[in-house]
Amino acid sequence: MGHNRTVPVVLVAGHLGVGKSSLVNHLLRHADGTRIGVVVNDFGALGIDAMLVAGQADAVTSLANGCLCCTTDADGLSGLLADLTAPATGLDLVVVEASGLAEPRELVRLLLASTDPHAVYGGLVVVLDAAAPDLEQARPADLAVVNGLDRVSQAAGDAAVAAVRGVAPGAVVGTSHGALDPSLLADPVARPKPAQLGLDELLREVDGAHPHEAAQSVSFVSERPLDPGRLAAFLEAGPAGVVRAKGVVRVASGSGVWEVQTVGTAIRVRPAPPRAVVDGARLVLIGAGLDEGALVAALSGCVVRDDDPPLPDHAELALTRYRIDLTEV
Repeated sequence: MGHNRTVPVVLVAGHLGVGKSSLVNHLLRHADGTRIGVVVNDFGALGIDAMLVAGQADAVTSLANGCLCCTTDADGLSGLLADLTAPATGLDLVVVEASGLAEPRELVRLLLASTDPHAVYGGLVVVLDAAAPDLEQARPADLAVVNGLDRVSQAAGDAAVAAVRGVAPGAVVGTSHGALDPSLLADPVARPKPAQLGLDELLREVDGAHPHEAAQSVSFVSERPLDPGRLAAFLEAGPAGVVRAKGVVRVASGSGVWEVQTVGTAIRVRPAPPRAVVDGARLVLIGAGLDEGALVAALSGCVVRDDDPPLPDHAELALTRYRIDLTEV
């Protein structure tokens, strides 16, 4: 497994009792080959949440006696994630379930400050109560999950989702029992099926199917290079409903092809692998409630046309300022 492999780390936050553990358990039960590591941050000595997910994840680390944002500094978090995201573990996704007392913005700050070369920010998922969503908590969310729609009327649920959409910068989905589609957070991984059923399959046989709102994807292809400034502005704005974006892009100034990945408005750019040969762009946008026509039109507006004025020499910096270079370790 390559040393430059990265693992997305997703933060799950929200008030006590809104369904964070239900959401994490749903992800684990519907992993379908994706190897997930879980960091459970309990407030209290018993680690009840860790007990609820223990045995269902490939790696579980419990942080008891305090919330992550006030008991673990950036170095401590980096060390913790280093164990889970090291290439030898083979994990595809790490989920940090934070205590209901944790401050989401501080959790994001700690992760972005981490020095682990293999852990990358996978997004902030904020779980909200459909009966009384905390709109202030929704504001920093890359993905806002309005949970508990089964406990409120259709009209009340629709009103709660609409209210959250009015303030959340990223995608908003409504769920019951934390049933969130895992592909919103990480790409499915195809692995050979073992002869013996895995735990997620056994649990599904016992519990039966548990439907979730499926993720959507929109593809964009261009045979012409893109304007780096216009593309950067599109990504920085956080396109409506988009949780993640990924692909390869050739820009009209500079040279080479760039691999672009985003989570919410967090952007990562690095040189594309040699096999990625494109004249323009190949991008996929993943999220919920996507307006395919509007997204394709916006990206089409980033394509450089023959009658566009020449770009300045430094134009590529609008995109490449988000460049990351992984250290071989």
